[in-house]
Amino acid sequence: MLTAFDLLLIAIAIVAMAAGFRKRWAVVKSGRREELSRDLPGLAKYLLGHNKIMQNPKAGWAHIFVFFGFFIPLIVIVLSQFDFAMPVPVARLLSLTTELLGLAMLVGLIYFLMRRIGAGESKGPKRTTLPVIILLFIIVTGFLAEGTRLAISPVGSSWASPLGWLMSLGLPDSPLLMQVFIRLHFFAILIFVAILPFTFMRHLVASTQNVYYKRRRMPGGIVPLSAGADAIGADTFKDFTWKQLLEAEACVACGRCEENCPATLSDKPLSPRKVMQDILSQMESGGQQNSGPQTNGLPALTDAIAADELWACTSCMACVAHCPVLIEPLDKIIDMRRYQVMGKARLPSEARPMIRDLELYGDVQGKGVAHRADWAMNREVPQLSNVSRNTGLDAEYLLWVGCSGAFHPRNQETSRAMVKILKSAGIRFAILGKEERCCGDPARRLGDEMLFQKLARANIEQFNRHQVKKVVTMCPHCLNVLKNEYPELGCRLKVIHATELVCDLIRSNRIALKYPVADNMTLHDACYLGRYNQVYQAPRDICQAIPGTGLKETTRNRDSGFCCGGGGGRMWLHEKIGQNINVVRAEELAQNGVDLIGTACPYCQVMLDDGVKSLELDKTPKVADIIDIVADSLG
Repeated sequence: MLTAFDLLLIAIAIVAMAAGFRKRWAVVKSGRREELSRDLPGLAKYLLGHNKIMQNPKAGWAHIFVFFGFFIPLIVIVLSQFDFAMPVPVARLLSLTTELLGLAMLVGLIYFLMRRIGAGESKGPKRTTLPVIILLFIIVTGFLAEGTRLAISPVGSSWASPLGWLMSLGLPDSPLLMQVFIRLHFFAILIFVAILPFTFMRHLVASTQNVYYKRRRMPGGIVPLSAGADAIGADTFKDFTWKQLLEAEACVACGRCEENCPATLSDKPLSPRKVMQDILSQMESGGQQNSGPQTNGLPALTDAIAADELWACTSCMACVAHCPVLIEPLDKIIDMRRYQVMGKARLPSEARPMIRDLELYGDVQGKGVAHRADWAMNREVPQLSNVSRNTGLDAEYLLWVGCSGAFHPRNQETSRAMVKILKSAGIRFAILGKEERCCGDPARRLGDEMLFQKLARANIEQFNRHQVKKVVTMCPHCLNVLKNEYPELGCRLKVIHATELVCDLIRSNRIALKYPVADNMTLHDACYLGRYNQVYQAPRDICQAIPGTGLKETTRNRDSGFCCGGGGGRMWLHEKIGQNINVVRAEELAQNGVDLIGTACPYCQVMLDDGVKSLELDKTPKVADIIDIVADSLG
């Protein structure tokens, strides 16, 4: 039983822990306001299921061992302080369970320690090893105390404490030694509790809160910015919302984001882990740093995060998809870009012509609305302006073409192919034609939020005027913006990707694929179609429906797919550092020895086509949009 002095020490440790968490929570709450919902069922499912953590099976099992090996014995220890009788068989079974969980925790901790400090596999700052070492010390001293107890009093069944029994065989029957181990075990626990808020193990609290407080937008979405906002983007840590700061607190620097980030893997300076740790360092400094440019006494984020890091991001959402504690580094990068672009006018020079074209002409090519529908010339493509004049036409779907589909020669073919498919299936559709503007995705991802909202409101005005309800588009970037981001501006439509509609048409026998297009092909998962909108199966079902064509999966596919390098505005930026992402991905896809690389995104088609052409291959595969492939198979 615990003595009064022990209880005093416990109280001191708890007060120190509470004071530490209170101080850190005050820093978190200093961020901007963000409306969140509370998700208790989701938290319970997350903690018990470990689904996100199990995306990496080795680390996932190690975490399960540590998690349950920590909390279940803790509950047993607390309950054991109360004086109540327990049947002997139950007590022995509980002892066995507790010891096995302790052993599992020991295995998990050793695994994490090796990951942290192992040669060639460091997974974050070395300071993160301290709490792991303390936990190891707690487990080992606990087993040693049990071993000496059994050496002194070898009573009961050895199966109830197998590891303790084994250790007792090599330990002296010394009551003094047992007390030494017990006190070391006890003091180590107190130290761990007291320093918990100041080590990465605070994620026990921070990550739990991060999962519990849930955003009302889709993962990978961007924090809305109103015209009257106090801050234009993020210059200091206090310009982030408090949920964004909570995510920095929850980061354990495990490195899973780095393992999947195309920028990191192609030798760019960007590391999502470093971004989160740099934000955390700024929070911990509390504005006490005096070096570098400052705003209101706070160090600027650019003190730690360089411009080359910010502009290397492709917004592929791999970091978000693979974070085990649901952190989103992406929205912090976008907020910092916003400040650089709207607050400091520091847009990369190669992107300025495109932004100017968006401002003046409403498209990324600078062609103007007069040429928006030139791709459809002599194709008898109905336009909503005609449908709305009661000419007898009726449109079920608005076919959203997008800038790429309207102006880029490679993607214009895809637009014509989609028209062919829709007509073959008897689908009533129309386009906006000259009334369509860029959806605004490039502007928003590059940080020009005001330009995005200007373009979006112009499109929403046309949607409302024509009473548009259903939209189909070939571009996943347009899909994501129209479906997930326009609603924050008051526009709610049913938006689907072309592959989803075409897949339904094939299943319902409204179109029939007749001709093979290649002996074998592979599929590149577009980030904005897959990770952003979870459309993975429809493109595969389409490919498998093509007669005489085999589908070979590449190693990195579905939610582990590798970006083409064109998202996040990178389509208009030069790659000056490291390897070209599109070449890395093209080489990976071509290794299958396929004849055809299929994708479902105009950006991906252009980037991968350029990447394949830069490779020196005996057999160069063709890159084509799935919509083009379907149109060819129709004959």
